[in-house]
Amino acid sequence: MAAAPGAAAPGRRLRFVVTDMDAGRVVHAHPVAVGEHVVLRHTHSVSKRPVEEVFAVAPPGRLAMAEMRFDTFGANLPAGPERIGSVTTTFLRTDEGYRVLHHNRPLDRVQQMVGGPRVDHVLTFPDGRRLRLLDVVERGTRVEWSVQGAPGSWP
Repeated sequence: MAAAPGAAAPGRRLRFVVTDMDAGRVVHAHPVAVGEHVVLRHTHSVSKRPVEEVFAVAPPGRLAMAEMRFDTFGANLPAGPERIGSVTTTFLRTDEGYRVLHHNRPLDRVQQMVGGPRVDHVLTFPDGRRLRLLDVVERGTRVEWSVQGAPGSWP
């Protein structure tokens, strides 16, 4: 049976990889599948309110921006729809705050500077496991996230 167009090849396993860019080493890898989401939660440095960014594992195995959620405005948070490349976001007001839909805008890789304990960047994986970035790197470390194929032996 042939794989659906854009699907990961049969038997190909994917993993969400966090790399310490300063040291050039992988600090965490977690199994993922196309269609699953990884959520980054942190406290906004200005508003001191929670922000969630939802990343999708898009076919055939790349990272995409799905949506952002927050309950009050702050520096560098959107205040309405934005055009980013070929994608225009959808800006929604809800009872809980704001949602910005990015429509699985392709990213491939995300680079980030890890904040301190007050910002507290935490990744939540589809199986519910959490990774506090400060547990694997120091504050101010530049990390990169990506989705990578893994050898068939990946658990």
